[in-house]
Amino acid sequence: MKKVSLVLSSGGPRGFAYIGAIEELLRRGYVISSVTGTSAGALVGGIYAAGGLDAFKEWITGLTPAQVMVLMDPAFSRAALVKGERLMQEIRKRVPEVNIENLSIPFTAVATDLYTGEEVLFREGPLFDAVRASISIPSMFMPVHMGTHTLVDGGICNTFPLNRAVRTEGDILVGFNVNEIDAAGIRSYLQSRIEIDNKGAELKEEAQHVLRETISAPGTDSLRKVRELFMTGIETMREDRQLESEGRDMRIPSGADDNAATILDRSFGIMNCAMARQSIALTPPDILVSLQYDSYQGVAAYAHAGEIIEKGRELMSQALDRYEA
Repeated sequence: MKKVSLVLSSGGPRGFAYIGAIEELLRRGYVISSVTGTSAGALVGGIYAAGGLDAFKEWITGLTPAQVMVLMDPAFSRAALVKGERLMQEIRKRVPEVNIENLSIPFTAVATDLYTGEEVLFREGPLFDAVRASISIPSMFMPVHMGTHTLVDGGICNTFPLNRAVRTEGDILVGFNVNEIDAAGIRSYLQSRIEIDNKGAELKEEAQHVLRETISAPGTDSLRKVRELFMTGIETMREDRQLESEGRDMRIPSGADDNAATILDRSFGIMNCAMARQSIALTPPDILVSLQYDSYQGVAAYAHAGEIIEKGRELMSQALDRYEA
């Protein structure tokens, strides 16, 4: 029997990839012996441990963008934009509440105490109370109050909780991180962007020079230079369009510095990426599956659950192929 201790990172809509990943593990004969998750990882992992993954998948893959927005119940509060109650109500309709200690496998959800900064682990008590605390993205969802704790997203202190996995003899540690940033790809794109922009600026300057020459001394040579500049300009425009297309395909965050909100969002993503890398270095998994942070972003991505699920299945399949080779 191939036992898996599964660890799932935080990751917003990218967390839907865990559904396809879990299905692929089971299809290939692996037995999930424990699940540990933060934020989106706690949500999907907890629902799987409760036996509700099929019902949850059927629901989320049928959501339209408008229905996703309806789930965002306004908080009308200085603390957050969304209450989060409507979302949890809809989930409870499809997945009955259960206490974590009564699940068929060990489950751990990670949250963060807003005041002390401490990591809070849920290994008992109502499942969806734990999940709601773990998904409390600061400023997005209202914090959760439990006794002395004011709880926010677990990703603040442990975005990829490999070190919290409940292990059993003979299992393998499988981690799925959806917060990796393709630094090399972004760096290459930005360098190409600078080169094309510089080329365009040089062409503009040269065009102005040739225009002045043509006006002052028209002739065959001047017309030849104009034609050459025209052809070079067309080629530069083609390169620019091609680069923009590649940037969209790579989901390059070209507007990351547009405003305070995008800068804050990007900073949070970088923090998650760095923390996940540190977790991997300290507790290396036997199998590591990664999805790029920039692949699916924002509230609109929640309406693309089917696509994200299939991406997760594909990535897990590739990782298992490498492990089994």
